[in-house]
Amino acid sequence: MKKPDNGRSSRSVLATGLCSLFWCSAVLILTPAIARSQHTPGTQSSASGVGAPAIAFDLKSADGNSVGLASFRGKPLMMNFFASWCDPCREEMPLINELAGKAGKGGYAVLGIAVEDSRAAVMQYAQEAKLVFPIALDLNSTVKRAYRIFGPPATFFIDGQGTIRDIVIGPITLERAREGLKKAGVSL
Repeated sequence: MKKPDNGRSSRSVLATGLCSLFWCSAVLILTPAIARSQHTPGTQSSASGVGAPAIAFDLKSADGNSVGLASFRGKPLMMNFFASWCDPCREEMPLINELAGKAGKGGYAVLGIAVEDSRAAVMQYAQEAKLVFPIALDLNSTVKRAYRIFGPPATFFIDGQGTIRDIVIGPITLERAREGLKKAGVSL
């Protein structure tokens, strides 16, 4: 025997579908507005893009001293994230070392930040490569995360006032290094 169809079943399915569509649309439309409203102007952001202030940090150097962004205030900084096991990092390191050798005369500084590495491996690599610039150890990846680096190499060019002026994700070339230094206020 066939049950009588009073139309409720199809209306119920339609109403449920429309209600679901409404709520999904509302979530998609309102979520960006909610997220934007939580970041009011004047609050510090963890953004690390070009034009943003460089994020302050305090790390131990390979030789045990304290090194932080404030140490370089007042002069342009080329800050390179690297790892001893990273082949592209090893390929770009002679160029970075050469630029670091000219930094004193050029009025800028170079800082290496070792990530995803051990202190012993970094020390051994620094000796092998005869690195002439300070190396900070980011052993727990806090600086790497703050600068939104997924893996090395990455190079940030920061001006003397602490603003990021250029970023190179991946291996750096001499042309890109010169361009980044120029953007950071270095006259080459």
